[in-house]
Amino acid sequence: MANTKLLPEIKSDSIYKLCEKPLRKTDLEHQFIAPSDFLKKLADLDENGESKEKITSFDRDGKEWTFRLSIRKTEKYSKPTLTPASWRPFVKHFGLRDGDAVIFYIIRHDGARKIQIRGLRKIIFLGKPTWKEVKKVENQALTSHSRV
Repeated sequence: MANTKLLPEIKSDSIYKLCEKPLRKTDLEHQFIAPSDFLKKLADLDENGESKEKITSFDRDGKEWTFRLSIRKTEKYSKPTLTPASWRPFVKHFGLRDGDAVIFYIIRHDGARKIQIRGLRKIIFLGKPTWKEVKKVENQALTSHSRV
């Protein structure tokens, strides 16, 4: 399986990462293909230890996103995907593009254990690559400039 970690990797003692992934063409134009271990981590969050059909996540502004989970069985590994109808609105809302990434996580000491989702864009800061959270406002400006 291909390495799905972000370089540089997102590290924090305050979060538990469920999934972090650079976005590929299929993720941007169709459906999000998650790493196989995403299912186990989601099941660990469920009180019954079962995978969910829908994943409710919250962006930085508290907006709720409900993603429909589909699980393809191929060979010996499950292939979890977020369906296009539920995933594409998130991609469009944040104007995610080639080279961007997403991270699903929970805040460790949050009793509600709400799943958070963030779109990320790699930038160079003080000569080193790092990830910056993508905001909708930035993308509205980009969209309006591209139409001129």
